[in-house]
Amino acid sequence: MKAIVISLAKEFDNLKKPISEVLTRIACDMDLRDKVVEVYLTKDNVGEKKNFNVLSFPFPKHFPRPDLTRGESLGEIYLNPNYIKSQREDVYYMLIHGFLHLLGYDHKKNSDRIEMEKKEKELFKMISY
Repeated sequence: MKAIVISLAKEFDNLKKPISEVLTRIACDMDLRDKVVEVYLTKDNVGEKKNFNVLSFPFPKHFPRPDLTRGESLGEIYLNPNYIKSQREDVYYMLIHGFLHLLGYDHKKNSDRIEMEKKEKELFKMISY
């Protein structure tokens, strides 16, 4: 997997490498080696969204990405580390949450929420040391 991590605030530059490593480890475990994910670290609003922890925007199938030399782009994840910290959440757990949304997981129905939370916990345990 190729993780493109972009810090939109200098204070988050220290998160770029560990986020890339976490996504790579998860992707290898899930056999998603030929995929690309973009992660944006921001402390600002994204569009109409204010005070958010994580947002995910999947790319439509076969979305043209001439800037990528190889691999299918799954989409974009926006993380707001300051807000995540203020809510006493974990930035890597929120990263996993956003990544699973790109893979089609959701929490609209109770059964879907249970399945997603199970996968989140499994992946978080795998990356925790």
